Amino acid sequence: MAKKIAVIGGDMRQVAAARQLLKNEFDVHLFGFNKESLYKDAKLAQSAKDALSGAKIVLLGLPASDDYGINCEPSLSIKSFVSLLDEDAIVTGGKLSAALKKALDEKNVRYADYLEREEFAVLNAVPTAEGAIEIAMRHMPRTLNKMKCLVVGFGRIGKVLAKMLSGIGADVTCSARKCPDIAWIRAYGYTPVQTGDIAEMAHEYPLIFNTVPHMIFDEKVLKMVRGDALIIDLASSPGGVDFETAKKLGINVIWALALPGKASPESAGEIIADTVMNIINEI
Repeated sequence: MAKKIAVIGGDMRQVAAARQLLKNEFDVHLFGFNKESLYKDAKLAQSAKDALSGAKIVLLGLPASDDYGINCEPSLSIKSFVSLLDEDAIVTGGKLSAALKKALDEKNVRYADYLEREEFAVLNAVPTAEGAIEIAMRHMPRTLNKMKCLVVGFGRIGKVLAKMLSGIGADVTCSARKCPDIAWIRAYGYTPVQTGDIAEMAHEYPLIFNTVPHMIFDEKVLKMVRGDALIIDLASSPGGVDFETAKKLGINVIWALALPGKASPESAGEIIADTVMNIINEI
């Protein structure tokens, strides 16, 4: 008999993940979604109890929960959710709240946060980068080919984004703080710059991508950015741009959060499913 997986809430990423898990011959049951978002083969449970009863794997959304309840429709409290779990179940989700982790620990239920998995972070950088480029193409008055672009931060997203921009012919500069990253930037053929020095050359770039979730573009740096530039901030909260100052200076800033779910929910869902499969195999 196929192992039962309960998919509880989320968005189209979790629906796509459910489809992928179904292809891997799991018995997939969904709860907490709008019926309009589901596909025809989905088994939509009538209640959370029906979905969770006998489920050995539970897949939650991103974010999976806050301090009060599970991210699903209709709402489901953490207390109610945990009370319905089999003791040998494995709960997976993105950005599990401290309250949910505490409740799971108290019931001795195993859990894993797929947002913290390296393979998820690396693969999720691809739809993020594609989504960022799509935004740039939609808002810039000229092609990105031959355009001078600045990518701030050379982490997972920065690496993938720089490669894609270079692939379409953009003139790519990447910033980093650490000397090894600067060396890698140079080795890949991009122009390297220390992140602390970007104010000195910010005026050169009509297109800037920020991937660093710390204040990089403060008033000092923003005053050096050219007036017709577009800044696309890909950093998670609190972001890396002083948005109020940018608005006062008339600089166009787009804070592009959660791009995988918006730009490529099918691909993002498949990445979630693959990560969950890795978690299952390891456990």
